[in-house]
Amino acid sequence: MKTLSPNAFQQARNWIMTEARPLEQALFSYEYENGSADDVLNELAKFQNKDGGFGNGLEADFRMPHSSPMATSVGLQHLIQFADQPKAEPMIQNAIRYLEYSFLEERQGWLAVPKEVNEYPHAFWWTVHENGMSWIDDNWGNPSAELIGYLHIFEHYVAALNVPKLVDQAVQHFLNLEKFESEHEIYCYLRLLAMVPSQRTEKVEKQIERAVQSVVKLDRENWEKYVPFPLKFVASPESKTYGIPQFKVEDNLDYFVEKIEEHGVIEPTWAWNDYMNVWEEAKREWTGALTLGTLGGLKRFNRMEAENKL
Repeated sequence: MKTLSPNAFQQARNWIMTEARPLEQALFSYEYENGSADDVLNELAKFQNKDGGFGNGLEADFRMPHSSPMATSVGLQHLIQFADQPKAEPMIQNAIRYLEYSFLEERQGWLAVPKEVNEYPHAFWWTVHENGMSWIDDNWGNPSAELIGYLHIFEHYVAALNVPKLVDQAVQHFLNLEKFESEHEIYCYLRLLAMVPSQRTEKVEKQIERAVQSVVKLDRENWEKYVPFPLKFVASPESKTYGIPQFKVEDNLDYFVEKIEEHGVIEPTWAWNDYMNVWEEAKREWTGALTLGTLGGLKRFNRMEAENKL
């Protein structure tokens, strides 16, 4: 079992604190250096618009300033961790207001991004086509399933939508899937079910395992590419493994220890094919987010030497 050395941790820390976005810097400081939650929320607030939704490049692969359901899902992934903070309360309330406003009755959910995304630099997979949808929208659950989870958690802020009905519909949609074309849709369902554990029936658990087994890549030669690797599904030692062998989880942890030891950071395994000058900025932002996320995973699995965990 490999553990991250103090030197490699310091290297990653120095890169984040000099090159990453202020948001990731504040998150790192909060996690490892007794930084304040208010600092995190102040940085996150810079991405929230007056309509309550998030935009402004929070999801770094599209640079549109306007709000989108997808960027709002990213904002809420952060906010839910700080939901007990007074400063977070109005931010969450406004985000829920945006989700109600942008809800599409005919879809019983949301489209990932509005057509205005095309007017700003973005990765090609975010392009909205003539039918009003991006490729992401071929899979309903991304981000609709996850967003319904936030409506459930913060239902006291919901004014107009029938949240229990939406939860039931989302779970039924998942159970009706015969094949799994998007790992991101599975991630969204895992987040939904973490927020609504009462829906984790035996039937649902079997479907999750079937979904994970159909997409997870277990071998190292795949992990250099953009693939769903074991740690995408097994986030902590307490997590269910969904049929992923424990030794593959351990190998995945070894792999990321080696990556940070060698390079000091975790870089994205994808790239844009247009707006290449902007991609360099997005790549740097992703490097900060991915490095921070990987350090968090190593910490949860006790893969850091003791002095790194102060």
